[in-house]
Amino acid sequence: MVKLLISGRVQGVGFRPFIYNLAHKLGTKGYVCNVGGQVEVVLEKAHLEAFLKELDNKPQEAQITAITQEPTATLDTPFYIAPSCGVDLSLKDSLPPDLAICESCLKDTQDPTSRFYNYPFTACAHCGPRFSLLESLPYDRPHTSMKDFQLCEDCAKDYNDPTSRRFFAQTMSCPKCPIALHFLSPQGIERQNALQEAIDALKAGVVVAIKGVGGFALTALATNKEAIEQIRTLKARPFKPLALMVPSLQEALKCVHLSPPELTALSSKEAPIVLALKKTQEYDHLAPNLNTLGVLLPYTALHFLIVQEVGAIVFTSANLKSEPIITNLKDLQAKFPHICVLNHDRPIMHGIDDSVVRLVAGKMRLVRLARGFAPLHLPLSAPENILGMGGHNKTNLCWLKEGCLVTPELGGFKSMASLERYKEDLSFYTKLYGVPKVVGLDLHPGYLSSQVGKEQNAPTQEVQHHTAHLHALLAEWGLTHTFKDGQSVLAFICDGAGLSYAKSIWGGEVFLATYQKGFFKTEHLHSLETTFYPSSTSLLKDAHSLGYALAYQHHLAFAPLLCESTMAKNLATIISKRIATIPSTSVGRLFDAVAGFCSVGTINTYEAQSAMQLESLATTHPTDEFYPFEIQEDILIAPMLKAMERDILSENYALAAKKFHNTLAHIALGLSVRYNLPLLLGGGVFLNRLLGDTIQEIFKDRVFFLPEILPPTDGALALGQVHFVANSLKGSHASC
Repeated sequence: MVKLLISGRVQGVGFRPFIYNLAHKLGTKGYVCNVGGQVEVVLEKAHLEAFLKELDNKPQEAQITAITQEPTATLDTPFYIAPSCGVDLSLKDSLPPDLAICESCLKDTQDPTSRFYNYPFTACAHCGPRFSLLESLPYDRPHTSMKDFQLCEDCAKDYNDPTSRRFFAQTMSCPKCPIALHFLSPQGIERQNALQEAIDALKAGVVVAIKGVGGFALTALATNKEAIEQIRTLKARPFKPLALMVPSLQEALKCVHLSPPELTALSSKEAPIVLALKKTQEYDHLAPNLNTLGVLLPYTALHFLIVQEVGAIVFTSANLKSEPIITNLKDLQAKFPHICVLNHDRPIMHGIDDSVVRLVAGKMRLVRLARGFAPLHLPLSAPENILGMGGHNKTNLCWLKEGCLVTPELGGFKSMASLERYKEDLSFYTKLYGVPKVVGLDLHPGYLSSQVGKEQNAPTQEVQHHTAHLHALLAEWGLTHTFKDGQSVLAFICDGAGLSYAKSIWGGEVFLATYQKGFFKTEHLHSLETTFYPSSTSLLKDAHSLGYALAYQHHLAFAPLLCESTMAKNLATIISKRIATIPSTSVGRLFDAVAGFCSVGTINTYEAQSAMQLESLATTHPTDEFYPFEIQEDILIAPMLKAMERDILSENYALAAKKFHNTLAHIALGLSVRYNLPLLLGGGVFLNRLLGDTIQEIFKDRVFFLPEILPPTDGALALGQVHFVANSLKGSHASC
């Protein structure tokens, strides 16, 4: 007989039931079991070839990254599912992601003859929560927050029936062995008929906090503007876009334009929020001053049962500003007292937000790496156990050794609650994968992630912010492109801020990376032309102040129109004397400044607010024209700004906004032409759909790359840090 050890996403996806039924189809003896985070299969050697061929028909959610085999002792037993074995885990072991409810379970929920009719937690071996309730591996019910829920007779029968879709379904329950729902009034009084109470409250225009897969969500009837304003007040989120959960694809198509890739993403197992172009103005109050709206479908039976009765609802994570999503009732009532709550009894082990995707340059790109997509496993390796600590925004962790694991994004590091959740995540993964031998962290000494990294009792290696972005791009590009010795690529990193080695703020950087003798040698080639901006946090959020600072330094005639006179005088003083200013090459701040020029800039109450409003304005103009620029030692924007002056003075704001986007795309093209190399694009700026689409249009046959597996944002920094450290272990690292 032969023993196989199968690695990849093979737990929590119905893989053991699939193997069991396949083995009985082939007539082999043996067994299958979970071993750590992998699956072990013992079968007769005569059936091995047919068995391996049939693995192509594995469950859709399963992914196999490696199979090893060795001879083993003969077994004379019918094929069976053996008890799981706990062994030391490795980074070859995937953590199962949370999956949206499947069509079959949804039909059960709607079928009056099914025992799952109207049951809010219907699931099977192919769908339902996984990671959010996981305590440890192997993935079995005793290792999840379902361990205290006993199966009823009917569920136990399904669980042990090889012909059932719920064969070995670890999260199964039904109305006879239920996960109980509880509806609490604003006074904390529990009421009967919890689900109906929540539905009635939403219909009446009341805000309801609903516990879901990865935490609580604040919800309200999407057309009730008063309830929406209450949510905005609760979250201190006056203008930030709110997601819309709709009952069906048909309803989504009434609200937004959806291309085939967007339709596929919306109805996928990951069930992300899809940022799509608005079709009507009906929900403008959910995403004010923007041409896009985030939509998602119900991804659990509970959500479906609610929206089929209520209709479209606002669906946004329940958290205070700059804090992580709330996962338990005690914290929810402490931070959001006096609201209605629909709670349930299944504990959430890992808080996790909804993932967000957007169509850019013809493909779906991740805006936020979270539920469904993460934890993300990548086929990368390193000789040592390396930990990447991430950055300050969109913070996550990355582990690299036999494999690579990127954790879900946590958010920003602007509260004690975020720091506590970050440390909890770090502790969980350290227990799974061991203490790191080397820790990669951001160069910025003020980042809490870097400070926590220095507490890990392991050597640390500082990685410059944009160099980490570069290495994240090299890591993902390398998954589908084999680097040959001497091969080079170019990278253009555009974002809001990252500390440079000279302690200035970078944000528009060009790198050259060359693969030599098994490692990458990198060189910093260009920066965007430097601008001095006020260093005050409040002024850095004000697009008009940034616009004035930029216009003043380039002697633009409209500068006095951007600020009231006293503010203009003060800004002129600090800029001319270089007092309380910081030199910056940030494309993100350039977007803010130009938004200020175009009268769509504002005090940013959320990340990239002015930039997103500028993009929305630019889409209203059809021009293909662009402003002049020069690529010398730096990328000179002075010619662009001087040419823009006439359009701004003429109040042709939409024209100026569009030409600005076109100019950035042509800068990318200019770099590609100058160096005649594939151009990798990273940084949050490249989530701008108009910019990405324009690059795709003008590049024609020239090669460019935008990430698909990782976001181009700081959510990729942790991966970039471990890739940089691994690269430095192979040879001399980047000279920049």
